[in-house]
Amino acid sequence: MNFIRGLLIALLVAGLTLFAVANSQTLTLNFGFVQLDVWLPLVVLVSFLIGFLPPWLRLSADRMVLKRRLKRTEAALEDAEAGLSQARIELLRSPGRPEGGPVPEPIQPPRPVVPPVATQPPPPPGS
Repeated sequence: MNFIRGLLIALLVAGLTLFAVANSQTLTLNFGFVQLDVWLPLVVLVSFLIGFLPPWLRLSADRMVLKRRLKRTEAALEDAEAGLSQARIELLRSPGRPEGGPVPEPIQPPRPVVPPVATQPPPPPGS
């Protein structure tokens, strides 16, 4: 990626140099109260910078604001993860058991009482 960026910058500089050499004439600018003879490539370069500067400043300011917001969000996320980790530890710890103490035996639920099944006498013969 750096190679491509460097190549594009070199091509841009070469193009601007060729433009400046081909158009090395002066231009008269009239500001109403003063007239200036200015080199044409300088007028083009200054016009480009005047048009480029406001969007660049706006995007730089937005980038700084977003970086600051990202740092605050990452810090809040780290705090939340630490709280979640602590909550998991608390949930896994048995209630009433001191830290590092013996593990109590689990309490077995009582067995259900099954009523005895009553057997009926066989019916009398011949019925």
